[in-house]
Amino acid sequence: MRAIFLTFLLLTSLPASAVELFGVPLANADKGNLGFAVKRAGATLQETERNQVYEVFDSSNILDASFRLYLGFDVQTGQFGFAEYHLHRMAHQRMLNRLTEKYGPPRETPGEFLTDQLFEWQVDGIDIRLHKTRGCNCSRLLYTEPATFETVKQQHAQVQQQRADEAAEKFLKAY
Repeated sequence: MRAIFLTFLLLTSLPASAVELFGVPLANADKGNLGFAVKRAGATLQETERNQVYEVFDSSNILDASFRLYLGFDVQTGQFGFAEYHLHRMAHQRMLNRLTEKYGPPRETPGEFLTDQLFEWQVDGIDIRLHKTRGCNCSRLLYTEPATFETVKQQHAQVQQQRADEAAEKFLKAY
């Protein structure tokens, strides 16, 4: 009886659910396990960013009303930095309802215009943002691990600078 009671206490004291994508908890996901899970779920790799800061997938087969999924990882460690879905605009309210059911009421930030909306949750150290921008025919759903996301943004900026330097050098050699 004591074992059953202790098991019950253990199960009820655990968090309701970690933030997961494709069965992989994002708090400790990496390029290997999350990338494999996304491909196994049916996403098609469209391109890999140079130095593999992020990968771009066609997500239309894995999330209804989505058409693109970006996955970003720390180049050195392979740790998860972000997952960003691009959703058709008409799916925004449906996605907001799903996220609210799963994570509870969001923090809402109105935009400059009526059509600008930002909804945010923070669960298990993962930031979740659903953003609809004025003039865009899509919404974005972004999952980030904040510290790694900052590293990934810095790495991406370095790659962009490297590309600009290479283009400038190529231009100078052209004449």
